[in-house]
Amino acid sequence: MKPKLFVYLRNYITKDIKKNACIALTISVNMFFLSCQTKVATDIPPGLLENKVIPTLDATDFETTFTDSGVVRYHLKTPRLLDFAAEKPPYKEFPAGFELQQYDKDKKIISELSANYGKEFETEQRWLAIGNVIMVNIKGDTLRTEELNYKEKEDLIYTDKFVSVIQDHGNHTL
Repeated sequence: MKPKLFVYLRNYITKDIKKNACIALTISVNMFFLSCQTKVATDIPPGLLENKVIPTLDATDFETTFTDSGVVRYHLKTPRLLDFAAEKPPYKEFPAGFELQQYDKDKKIISELSANYGKEFETEQRWLAIGNVIMVNIKGDTLRTEELNYKEKEDLIYTDKFVSVIQDHGNHTL
């Protein structure tokens, strides 16, 4: 009688273990896939799904030098660059701010521009700087404003916001 009882218990226990193992495996697999979905959703940058425009390039700690006929004209440094080259018209965006230095033909810095946010409109050859905009020229004159446009071709800066200009001999508000 012992062997029959032993075989019966072994079969009963084996079926029970197989059943519990299947349930545990199913729960584990479901938890794995559900946790992956949650993690992926948190990894997507906020606002990316709302924006229909996706950058062709997203770079961090970016630095570059612009030249014209072999002559260094500008040096750009930014914590983050978004390049929308596929857009019409194409543009670059600097959501974490930027620093731009302009050089003369002798590689001397003639002006510096920095801001909390920036955008370069390539076809228009125009820059837009927003937030804590500071521009310093070769004379040491400092311009401060909250928004500034710069047209490269015309070498023209303009704004309709409040401007403060600090020169060697004093402070002028425009």
